[in-house]
Amino acid sequence: MRKLISVLALCLAAQSADALEITAASTSAVKGGAKGDFTFGAITIKSIAYEKGGVIMPSTENKGKTYTDIKLLSKALYGKLEGCFKNGFTKPARAPAAPVVKVASFKPLKSRTRVANAEITFDGELLVMGGVMVSKKEEGTFWIAFPPDLVFPDGAFKSAVESAVIAAWTRKDRK
Repeated sequence: MRKLISVLALCLAAQSADALEITAASTSAVKGGAKGDFTFGAITIKSIAYEKGGVIMPSTENKGKTYTDIKLLSKALYGKLEGCFKNGFTKPARAPAAPVVKVASFKPLKSRTRVANAEITFDGELLVMGGVMVSKKEEGTFWIAFPPDLVFPDGAFKSAVESAVIAAWTRKDRK
């Protein structure tokens, strides 16, 4: 029984250690609602809104269609964002580690340029839809198109995410 309790405690501690933490926020009132840019260590999401008591993630419009490219996957992260809008931002005691990045899946497309959409998760709490693009400069190479509201302050982290997605796509493509 003690081993079971200690294993559960260890799992809970590990789970909370991998949670995204808000490290910086800038919010302002826009047309009666609040809007802000939030930094989660190595990534920043711009234009997150708080309207009518709810957190609204940014979306991308293209050719008359609206795409939700950035989604929250956990209630905990939603609560943190809502708390920042309601109570203000408080800086964490220590800087969090870089988020764990996983490529959840690919959705192949019929386009010559954007060959697939890649679902990328950060610490299992945030989902970002990135585009796997064929390079026109170098034949046989790919690059990743991220939503315009996703910014990587750390260039090395962005490069690591791109490499992970491209590696996963090329492994999938060979099968």
